[in-house]
Amino acid sequence: MIAPTDFEVMVLVTALVVLSLVYSLVKFAWKQPLQNGPGYFLGIEVPAGFYDGPGKRWLTGYRAILVALHLALAVALALCFAFKRWDLIPLWCGGFALVYVPALFTLNLWTRHKLGARPPVRAVALSLESRRLGDYISWPIETLYAVIIAACWWLLLRRGLAIDWLPPLQMTWAALILPGKIALVRSGAPLPAERAEEHYRYQDAMRRNAIRALNAWGWLMLVTLCGFPLRLIWPPASLPALVWIFLAVFTAVFLCMMIVIYRGMRLAATMGRNLLPAGSWMTPFRRVTRQMNRFYLIWCAIWVGGILVLNIYSLCR
Repeated sequence: MIAPTDFEVMVLVTALVVLSLVYSLVKFAWKQPLQNGPGYFLGIEVPAGFYDGPGKRWLTGYRAILVALHLALAVALALCFAFKRWDLIPLWCGGFALVYVPALFTLNLWTRHKLGARPPVRAVALSLESRRLGDYISWPIETLYAVIIAACWWLLLRRGLAIDWLPPLQMTWAALILPGKIALVRSGAPLPAERAEEHYRYQDAMRRNAIRALNAWGWLMLVTLCGFPLRLIWPPASLPALVWIFLAVFTAVFLCMMIVIYRGMRLAATMGRNLLPAGSWMTPFRRVTRQMNRFYLIWCAIWVGGILVLNIYSLCR
């Protein structure tokens, strides 16, 4: 048995990412502005007949941004293959989210500034149920997660300074998602008095699915991290079967992560279709509703910022 070459591994990674992005674009992202029906654009309430007038331009602009973002990734990957820079392919595939998410977040903020400057005021309901971390987060799994990370670094440190520390450091930072899960448990938008119980169930379902998606992402990063000490202990030439096993595990975890994400998108579309989106209305205290609390946004900024700094350093060194 012969171990796969770096080129073959990168072809596999690229195929998984591209197919997933294309499916997400066609199945979910393309229709995202209309997820809550013709009375909303990206969760912002719009007047009747909006899509017969200015809504056409907004929808065209949104989809043009989507196409531009995906074309930019396609060009970057094509250049990587053209110049045989296989080492940059995971960087571009993983780093695409660092461009995609902020771009759509900025578009969402701009849309709310232009279309949702004066959201309607609605009465709010109060939930008396408390959320415990243990109801959403498995502490034994988190302990196992930390032990595996520590074991990987113990094996790497035994090799001294003769290895490239940046890739495992990138994977470790990307895998540190427990603060984000804690913030998700504590997050939640105000409940409108109308159909409050349905809104509560919807928010809880979205919260649980987001935590499952973070769990799947964490395990993907963890599997990738495990590959570094395994490669040092058993070089591909000495044990090619181990490389194939690693690729099979990586592919399985990646597909599981995408299934979790797709199910969450489908659940959001079905459960939230006839409910008031967070941010489309204002409480009697003149506060616009938000799904995520400040702690979660701060964690996201620090976490994404750390990934961005490491990626830029990897490109510049």
